[in-house]
Amino acid sequence: MSDDLSALLRAAALEQEGAARTERPYSVEMLRRYVRDVRRRRAVGGASLAVAGVVVVGAVLIGASHLAPPDPLTPVGTSSAPSAGPSPTIEATPTPTATPTSAPTATPVPPATPTSPPPTSTAALPTHQATQAPPATALPEPPGVVTVVYSGPGGGSGEVMVTWAPTAGATGYRVYRSAVATGPFALSASYDVATGRTTVAFTDFYESIQIWQPQGGDYLDLQYIEAISGDRAYFRVTAFNAGGEGPSSAVVCGEAPGVLPSQC
Repeated sequence: MSDDLSALLRAAALEQEGAARTERPYSVEMLRRYVRDVRRRRAVGGASLAVAGVVVVGAVLIGASHLAPPDPLTPVGTSSAPSAGPSPTIEATPTPTATPTSAPTATPVPPATPTSPPPTSTAALPTHQATQAPPATALPEPPGVVTVVYSGPGGGSGEVMVTWAPTAGATGYRVYRSAVATGPFALSASYDVATGRTTVAFTDFYESIQIWQPQGGDYLDLQYIEAISGDRAYFRVTAFNAGGEGPSSAVVCGEAPGVLPSQC
């Protein structure tokens, strides 16, 4: 075999050795044994067969380096035999640890956005002041004592009449009646000066009871006239106003006309 072919084979072997060392670390002794085998085959079978064998075997080794799993007894990145030079060290890639996933947290619900209050009017609101009751008007003093002017027969039809002078401050009068002088006395009728109305309170049988006051002229005395069956009666008169009822008059006696002898 020529030197050129030998050099070519050595270069190919070195190239294969470098490639194999890069892909999978092989010892130099292993490659030398391989070269010696190639030479023997080349001497026996010829140069062409040896070249073909080198190419085929090299391809097989390269493929095996990719397909064959690493030797479980030999750590990856170390050779089974001492090598001439430092072999490249392949660092094991650390296996990523599972990152613990945190439990899902409840998403806080955002607080409700408070709605803005409706615009308030700047106009002053009306103030409601408590209505104060008007001051109470002082009540007048009750009227004084009534002065009876006359008591006796009132007419030919049998009436009894009692008259009295107006009393200052009086707005009304009451006439009380009894069958005896010592009483008891019961209300017979009342009179309202403002309206001129007579209100009868007598509860027994009677023909007529009336109080009236003449209007105009010099004669202004008030008159009580009753037509009640009987010979005589005893009377007393009081005046009243908003302040109350005044003292009663003296007791007077009244008789119907024609009663003889008189007992009043």
